[in-house]
Amino acid sequence: MDTPALLTAWLVLAAVLIASGIGKLRHPEGTDEAFTALKVPDALNRAWIIRSHPWGEIALTLLLLALPHPLSLVVAAVGLALFTAYLVLVWRVVASGEEASCNCFGATGSSTVDRWTLARNILLAVVALVVVVDAATGGSAVARMGTLGSGWWWVVALAVAAAVTYLIAREGTTEVAEEELAEPEEDYLRLPIPDVPVRLEEGGAEISLRDLAAERAQVILLLNPGCGPCTTISNKVAQWAGAVPEIDFRVLNPISHQNMREIKPLWEPYYVEEVGHQVGDVFGNPGRPSAILLGMDGLLAGGPAQGLTAVENLVADITEQITEAREANAEIERLNEQHAAEAERLEAERVAEEWAAAEAESAGEPDPATPRSAGAR
Repeated sequence: MDTPALLTAWLVLAAVLIASGIGKLRHPEGTDEAFTALKVPDALNRAWIIRSHPWGEIALTLLLLALPHPLSLVVAAVGLALFTAYLVLVWRVVASGEEASCNCFGATGSSTVDRWTLARNILLAVVALVVVVDAATGGSAVARMGTLGSGWWWVVALAVAAAVTYLIAREGTTEVAEEELAEPEEDYLRLPIPDVPVRLEEGGAEISLRDLAAERAQVILLLNPGCGPCTTISNKVAQWAGAVPEIDFRVLNPISHQNMREIKPLWEPYYVEEVGHQVGDVFGNPGRPSAILLGMDGLLAGGPAQGLTAVENLVADITEQITEAREANAEIERLNEQHAAEAERLEAERVAEEWAAAEAESAGEPDPATPRSAGAR
């Protein structure tokens, strides 16, 4: 293989690593979700590893470009191990058929883990293998750059092409984000709650989803048992329900109550069985995890919010609004109690004055409040 092709492999690997590291630094919340969604082993799913991971990718980029042989072989082997690990994690998710997101490049590009993600990671693993083979035969990015001679211009062209591609992708992401931020909350169209069947108990009668919110507002959580972000949400439902007891939290899935108790017993206090996937279907199958707020007036009040971060944000907004309303009601009650206490005090003073006047009259003493007649002067 000629020098330009080998150097391209080194540069592509470095470009992917630097883009990945910077993307994760710009959007660290996506990295947390990715570690859960891709089911990274517990030994590696630690806060300090998650926080240092993008810095490690950036450092690996610099080492790939700067170290000569034989150190280049060590760094190339680390790169191959890293991309192989990424490939295995993505393959496991795709093979399981679960819905997950990886946010491998922060907010840039698609975050959905699918067959295209698997194909991308296979290609990157092959590029990393080419780099290892080149390093094993004495090559390095530094050495390949040194043998370019007058053909260096194509490296600049490659860098320009990569920069333009990144800027185009970043621009599209920024426009979407700005549109979402600019959209006012009052534009949310409150449609009627769909009249689709659900089942509250094993073997119980079907009721309408609309009936769930007849007396209390409901947060509907569409979850899957094996999905990483769904597991994160499952572990938080009890905390959310305790923070806002004014609202019911419901976990919905098509599996039966019996299967739920065997697969995901954590759901039992909140579980509602979907009948024939109809709840997910009527909302356009937004993906799981998702959350929908049902109002007591028979209308949708929020959502669907899709993804771990969006669901957490929706619950945070609901909690904030209810907390503010609760504090306002508490203040009203305090003022009412204060006014009632003041009224009782004034009434007690009036009764005491009347009692004193009556006592004075019974003792033959003139009422101090009654003026004397002229003959008594």
